[in-house]
Amino acid sequence: MGKKKNSQVSEDMAGQAAGGIGVLAIVFGVLAAIKDKLGLSWPATVLLTAGALVALGYGAWRIRAAIVRLVAGERPAMKAAGDASTALAQDALIPEGPARDEVLTQALVASGVIGKDQFIRADESVVTPLPHGLGNRYEFQVPVGRTYKHVAAKAGEVAGALGATRLRTQVERGELSERDVDMTVLAKPPFTEPFAPPTKEMILAHEGIPFAHSMTGELVGIDDFSKGALFVAGMTQTGKSTLTIALLTCAYIAYGPDLDVYLIEGKPGALVRFEKLAVRYEASSKTSVFDSMVCELLQKQQERYELDNAAMRERKPKPRHRQILFIADEVADYYVSDGSNESRKERARLVKNSSELVRKGLECGITVVMMTQRPSDRAVPVEVRDQFKRRICLYVSGKGSAEVALGSDYFKTESPIHPALMDASIQGQGVYFDGVTSKLIRGIRFDDEFIWQVVDDVAARREERVEAAPETPLKQAIELMQERGVEFIRSAELGPVLGIEETRPGELGKELKERLGVAPKATNQGRGYKLADLKQAALSGS
Repeated sequence: MGKKKNSQVSEDMAGQAAGGIGVLAIVFGVLAAIKDKLGLSWPATVLLTAGALVALGYGAWRIRAAIVRLVAGERPAMKAAGDASTALAQDALIPEGPARDEVLTQALVASGVIGKDQFIRADESVVTPLPHGLGNRYEFQVPVGRTYKHVAAKAGEVAGALGATRLRTQVERGELSERDVDMTVLAKPPFTEPFAPPTKEMILAHEGIPFAHSMTGELVGIDDFSKGALFVAGMTQTGKSTLTIALLTCAYIAYGPDLDVYLIEGKPGALVRFEKLAVRYEASSKTSVFDSMVCELLQKQQERYELDNAAMRERKPKPRHRQILFIADEVADYYVSDGSNESRKERARLVKNSSELVRKGLECGITVVMMTQRPSDRAVPVEVRDQFKRRICLYVSGKGSAEVALGSDYFKTESPIHPALMDASIQGQGVYFDGVTSKLIRGIRFDDEFIWQVVDDVAARREERVEAAPETPLKQAIELMQERGVEFIRSAELGPVLGIEETRPGELGKELKERLGVAPKATNQGRGYKLADLKQAALSGS
């Protein structure tokens, strides 16, 4: 087998050698013919022939490549002047991708909200003109990896990129996902023209207690008084009274006769409009008067806690308490100390009591609203301010005052608004911070005639309710005082009328409290009852 294989290899080599000799003979023959025809030297003839063969080979390669592309279905890339190239594959046009919203994309890229390689899709953005030419509302979705918080954090830069200001721009989260953004951009400064006050029907239809307009005219308010106390701060003549009057007016429309209000202000002013309906109204800057109201409400708070605990022990539903609203204007006056030991102790006690009322009152239907025109650490103790979840800051000139009013960490929150940017001449305009987000608002401005109508309507409904109440010792006492035309009656005078023979003051007071459900109070006219307190007790029990 080995010999046969070696013999076959020798024969192949001999054949290849013979073929090679033949090729060489042909090549020399061709070259000799070219030399004789062109009259060239041997070196020139060899170079010319080699160049011609190379050119023919390259041409054959180009023809072969074109045929291969044609068979594969490819086309050369086409590029039109000024347009991006369009590739063809398998005789089908590859989609160019979603269209861009150029306005939003440029604004968000310029402000650093999204990267230069990212964009806002046109099919994921909607621009809606606001009524009355107020501006535009942008609803869009930011690219994956970004959320509405990235837009909110740079609201000022985005506003600038859109040719607006921070004060004219409001950024909120959309309804579907964290990537959905609702952004409002006004065409001119907010509240340039006042919005019309709402009707009673509009107030009753609102989910909560409105007291202001948003910068686009929607009603803004407190969803529920049980959700958080309210702290209002702003320099003098900036519109705190406008906000308070709006809040009280809308609260009485919403609650009707089922709202108990305690009011205190340094002197007769805006709140005196509601004196007729208030359980207690005081126009005094004395700390002792403010302290007495706080203590009275703490007592009510304790009584309500006891009722709640008793219901739990007896496995009964928690009793429904009447809503109480305590509004104190210019509270800084009540925390003043003259520096003496006694004064410091009194201030410390008042701080403890008032902060407890703000903190715990919400759980039993007591909501506190405090206002001040001196937003400083010394004016209103931080122990009290820290208890407020909802805050409003009207115009203030410095960042420090804004931090006192809105919280020390306010400017670290989502999309903060600096109150110093507001127009100080627009009364009632302020930043409303609910603990999470900020809104620019302006208090509703009601005509006095509308307010008086609301007050008289609630007062009439209260009288009707008292008259319709069943016969009780409490109603008997009220009717007695109304027949005599008196606003106060001493315990010693009321006892015999109700059939109480006890004459000792202490025991008489106990029996009266048991029958009426109200304890007598010490006044400068003696120990007894005010007609307003008895009516209030009748309403509470109805």
